[in-house]
Amino acid sequence: MKVTWYGTASILIETSDISLLFDPYMKYLPKNSESTEVKQERQNIFQNYNHILITHGHLDHLSSINELYHDRNSHIYLTKTPYHTLYSQGFPQNKLCLIKPNDILKFNCTTVKVFQSRHIQFDKGIVKELLLSKQTWKQLPRALHLCFMNVLYKENNETLFYEIESNGQRIQLMGSADLDNNIDYPKHADALILPHQGRSDIDKHNQRIVHILKPKRVLLDHYDNAFPPISSDVAVDGFCHIMSKTIPTEKLMEGKTVTIT
Repeated sequence: MKVTWYGTASILIETSDISLLFDPYMKYLPKNSESTEVKQERQNIFQNYNHILITHGHLDHLSSINELYHDRNSHIYLTKTPYHTLYSQGFPQNKLCLIKPNDILKFNCTTVKVFQSRHIQFDKGIVKELLLSKQTWKQLPRALHLCFMNVLYKENNETLFYEIESNGQRIQLMGSADLDNNIDYPKHADALILPHQGRSDIDKHNQRIVHILKPKRVLLDHYDNAFPPISSDVAVDGFCHIMSKTIPTEKLMEGKTVTIT
């Protein structure tokens, strides 16, 4: 299987018989901070695929769906809250495929198992850092607008954890870095795609997740600054160095493909 990261939580997983795109997001960046050519290239890539799986309904996981797929032949797999968010925006209902935890999706010879997960809980440290940031106050109208947008794009405790299996290989994908303590997740996947953002102690927090799931390989995503000034770039090299002493751990590079063997 192949994994390609397109920023934030946007992940393409290609198996021998299907391509599955998770959480395609065009990024909510300040004007002129990204070229029109780069935006168009990302849009073209996303629109090449018609099986779209959503981990949860937050802004940076759902807000680009209407723009990208309203007029295209696509199937969007999602839980009830993001389903109703898109439906209220006028997204065609016949393209929305309602799913829930414990579902098993079949795509030719590829299986996707759906598990309940949890959204990461922001701690006081990261909230304090955001409130004291000069960038927040310099871009206060934009920050307030993003806070309003986040109210519109609700999560409602519906964050999902996906396990993709094809030809005997398993990839686990998390849309947010937390687990439901009441669920016994499968262990020893060939790769875990793990978001690395959302807490001031994210290194320690994610070490716990890796310890629980015991994957053979860890791939970090969602560490980028995708909706400033509310978000920021997160340093991941130290975490990769420490974790790689026991489990191969690397950060995904935007637009680069990693092959899982």
